[in-house]
Amino acid sequence: MGIVYGLLAALLWGSGDMLINRLTTLIGTTRALVVTQILSLACWLVVAVVLGFPANATASIWGVAVVCGIFHVVGLALTYRAFEVGTLSIVSPIASSFAIVTAVLALMSGERPGSQALAGAVLLVIGVVVVTRGSAGSGTTTLKGVPEALGSAIGFGVMFWLIENVTKEIPMAWPLVILKVMATVSAVGAALHQKRSEKAPTKFLTIETVLLGLGVAISDTLAWGAFVLGTQTNYTTVVTALASLFSVVTIILAAIFLRERLNRPQFVGIAIVLGGVLLVSL
Repeated sequence: MGIVYGLLAALLWGSGDMLINRLTTLIGTTRALVVTQILSLACWLVVAVVLGFPANATASIWGVAVVCGIFHVVGLALTYRAFEVGTLSIVSPIASSFAIVTAVLALMSGERPGSQALAGAVLLVIGVVVVTRGSAGSGTTTLKGVPEALGSAIGFGVMFWLIENVTKEIPMAWPLVILKVMATVSAVGAALHQKRSEKAPTKFLTIETVLLGLGVAISDTLAWGAFVLGTQTNYTTVVTALASLFSVVTIILAAIFLRERLNRPQFVGIAIVLGGVLLVSL
């Protein structure tokens, strides 16, 4: 079931990114981040209240959850910065390779997936890199944004590794509430410090933007739930590699619904991904 959960997380995160693309077009990246994080936090608060407060949780577990939140915020900030200043064909594959960081940490901490599953996870990461690199347009490439992309991969990689240990001790809703509180505060702070020249759209909160934001929040919430359930039933190395396919899902959905054409390297990457999925599924 861990494989199914990992693929489901990728599908949900990838679908959410499609909605984010439309939302950022309407109201801008920073404001879109504020809307989605607030609504995502609201979703997790509802789940947390339903599940109840884990009174037996230790202070150390809460401390690790806060550390997860810090790495989550750092990963988000560096991702947006890398995409802002860097060349997409270079920074996107680097940022999407966070699964490598998670896998290395999981292996160092004693996780021992079978050689076949490990080979499949490696193929999945390679496939993601090939597909995302193939999605870039033409233009001059530079190394600007590479340090930020590396930092993003490290931030998210560490966060995914740590969160698996936290959710073994307390219900997953509460660590996610902490992550979303920290992300929301950071997003609001970034929005307040935007340059005055970046004026907000005349119609900031419309029915469309709220529905889009809610769609992103629900997709993100369900994706996180699937990911955590996956790590509880399978190796973190495998589940994280599967979940990292969300960028591939977004590209495929863009090809279907936005008529964006896939090039030859992307088809090769998708074939590699399918081979990786087959290996970890056997």
